Amino acid sequence: MEDIKAIVKNVIKEGFEFEIYVSQSNKVKIDIEDKAIDRVEASKEQGLGIRVIKDGKMGFSYTTKLTRKDIEDCTKIAMDIAMSQEKEDVFELLKEQKENKNQIELFDKEGLSKDRQTKINKLLETEDKIKAYDPRIALVRDLSYTESTYSYLMENSYGVKIEETLSGFFVMGCAIAKDGEDTSSGCSYIASRFYEDLDFDLLSKEIAINTVSLLNPKSFETKSLPVVFSPDSMVSLLRAFSSVFLGDSLVKNKTMLKDKLQEQIASEEVSIIDDGTINRALGSSRFDADGNPTQKNIVVENGVFKMFLHNIYTAKKSNQESTANSVRAGYKSVPQTGIHNFYLVPKDNSLETLLGAYEECVYITELMGLHMADPISGNFSLGASGVVYKNAKPMYAIRAVTVASNFLELLKKIKLVGNDFRFFGHVGSPSVLVENITIGGI
Repeated sequence: MEDIKAIVKNVIKEGFEFEIYVSQSNKVKIDIEDKAIDRVEASKEQGLGIRVIKDGKMGFSYTTKLTRKDIEDCTKIAMDIAMSQEKEDVFELLKEQKENKNQIELFDKEGLSKDRQTKINKLLETEDKIKAYDPRIALVRDLSYTESTYSYLMENSYGVKIEETLSGFFVMGCAIAKDGEDTSSGCSYIASRFYEDLDFDLLSKEIAINTVSLLNPKSFETKSLPVVFSPDSMVSLLRAFSSVFLGDSLVKNKTMLKDKLQEQIASEEVSIIDDGTINRALGSSRFDADGNPTQKNIVVENGVFKMFLHNIYTAKKSNQESTANSVRAGYKSVPQTGIHNFYLVPKDNSLETLLGAYEECVYITELMGLHMADPISGNFSLGASGVVYKNAKPMYAIRAVTVASNFLELLKKIKLVGNDFRFFGHVGSPSVLVENITIGGI
């Protein structure tokens, strides 16, 4: 294949800056059901995105075909789109190559080359462990393993050039338990950049516990009381509301944090960090999508809101500095602001301490309907399941209740932060104890 940058340079008109982004992804997925391989799927995708800027106007186009003609046509379309846009002086490309001294591991060649049958056997072993955990577990379903690679090249007209290849591994599963007339289900997943970092024992235990702990639920009367959110459920909330900390939300006036920099927005127990430099972490990379070296950003420190997460565009538009939080969904999109490894910092408190801090509390293990949460106002009303505790002892399960609050109000009511930290994908949290949230019963 001819050099893509050379082809673009031959077509680009005078006065245009340009950026090319070429990516290729490969994915293999293995599904297991009832002690047998149900399905093996392999997929591959590649494409090119071209972004051009002239006189404060930006255009973008992409193609999945990398022939000379398709690249030329894609470039011409991007230029035509740019000339049809209104002028906005904040569009900018990185003008010099940045050095990254962070030596982080991102690609697991050994894990990807591991024998496929070995990986299948590990899934079958996991299925056995889930069933063996409790005799009430009747069925393991949706047990799957996915491995992927993602390679990209970003190069612009100023000579900035970045190449990375990333690996990813993802395993998930669910189970169904029966006890008399009642049935319940539970799921969990693990994900990592490196195969050897996948904790299959943890996965089988979590799936089993999440399944049997919700058996034989009782009715629950609506009331306000302390709530302990599990790592999984707290991660769900952090992920749903992470956009309120992003520069894109700031410049679009879609965040309730617009005028709250350096203000107390959460309990002093709360610190939130976004870090793109954690070794082997799923959200890590050496550079962000603009070409800036990734870094560790303290977003909330002891309850004080310290910064928005910016890329070049949103930083310039809001007169702030880039925090290297430019991300791309692939060759089909332009850079946007996003999170890398976004997490609530753990403390020293055990889960038992959180559950025993009040005479009665609810331990929420699952939240549903997070797409209904409103990141602009911070309000949410979500379906939930969990366990009622009294004097630190589990009493009975509750299912299909409602948890209603406001994200910032919830952060302010956090009384204790646990030590049972978990990353779910690239968002992480320990358990947290929140004082008095309304639980809507059934």
